[in-house]
Amino acid sequence: MNNQKAPDGKNISESSFFKKILAKAERYLKHPGEVTRLLNEAFKKATAKKSVGSLAAEAWESLQLLSRMIKAAVAGEYKGIPTTTLVGGVAVIIYFITPIDLIPDIIPVIGLLDDASLLAWFMTSIKAELDRFKEWESMQHEQQRQAAHNQSQHNADPSFGTPKYSDQPEGQVHVEKGGEL
Repeated sequence: MNNQKAPDGKNISESSFFKKILAKAERYLKHPGEVTRLLNEAFKKATAKKSVGSLAAEAWESLQLLSRMIKAAVAGEYKGIPTTTLVGGVAVIIYFITPIDLIPDIIPVIGLLDDASLLAWFMTSIKAELDRFKEWESMQHEQQRQAAHNQSQHNADPSFGTPKYSDQPEGQVHVEKGGEL
């Protein structure tokens, strides 16, 4: 058996291989369409690998959160994210979809350990930013829910009480409180 240690995310992030990926990530960020394509590719790979085990399921959740944050930042919706965090996040996504990295992904299960390790390390290192993003995202969902609720109140059917709903002439329909229609 070989004495090689399990991959460590911090060590991976300091490797010359990952430094090349960081430079590539900076180039990607100049083209939002490419970032979207990259996120879609990562989603496809993660979906395919999600059933590998609990580590993969945890990595799947982290990858989804990171992808949503990057997507919102690139779209200009989520502001204030440090550039280094954005570049690092895109680099982690690139590393994840790269099949030949420090431990090639073609090696069943073990090939994903370095990807999951790097992702876990990165997510831990940006925890405060992720917490801010989750709070922002929650507020966005609440605002959308409230807007949809307000919109539905304004979209009431104006034909209620008209011949469409009654055999009575328009304006002649009376509904008693507690009575049957």
